[in-house]
Amino acid sequence: MDKKRLFLRVGMVLGGVFLISLGVYLFVNSRLGSDPFTVMLQGASRTLGFSLGGLNIAVKIAILLPLFLLTKAKFGLGTIVNAVFLGLFIEMFYFLFGSLEPEFILLQLTMLAGAILTIGSGIALYVSAGMGEGALESLMIFCKRKSNFSLKLVKVGLDVTFGIIGVLLGGTIGVGTVVGALSIGPVTQYMFRQVNHLTGLEF
Repeated sequence: MDKKRLFLRVGMVLGGVFLISLGVYLFVNSRLGSDPFTVMLQGASRTLGFSLGGLNIAVKIAILLPLFLLTKAKFGLGTIVNAVFLGLFIEMFYFLFGSLEPEFILLQLTMLAGAILTIGSGIALYVSAGMGEGALESLMIFCKRKSNFSLKLVKVGLDVTFGIIGVLLGGTIGVGTVVGALSIGPVTQYMFRQVNHLTGLEF
């Protein structure tokens, strides 16, 4: 791999994780509900009494380990950057801008739309780099390959499943949770096509 191509891939990984972090920040601060995976973690936290951060790490390890042992999932720089920098970038946004309290529904909806767009774009950007995926992206790709369903259907199915589990465990959903569960998948699939077209990298 030549240096120019390597720098492109590393930039895609960092830029993609940055966009996902921005999307999570916007999602939470839209005050329209958390993303489906966070709803599941919230429900598990309330039921089991463990911290949200600790559960986040435990659940993602529980997803990654069997995928690493039993499949051809890619693990590399992207996996590490996702694990380390996702949280750091989110903390950076809170340090710079704090918790937002949008008072108008139009602003809330704009933030939600921005969250969906940036999360979908970020997933497509850093996974297309081919340098390894995080837990949720690895699970998404595994399910896509095993089911032969489109990526958007797999992503929607996973998000809906996370949301349902979260509600059953006592998590709280909002209109944003439902909208996100149904729309992040299609946006992600669309952005994969755009990224692959612009960079020439195949997913």
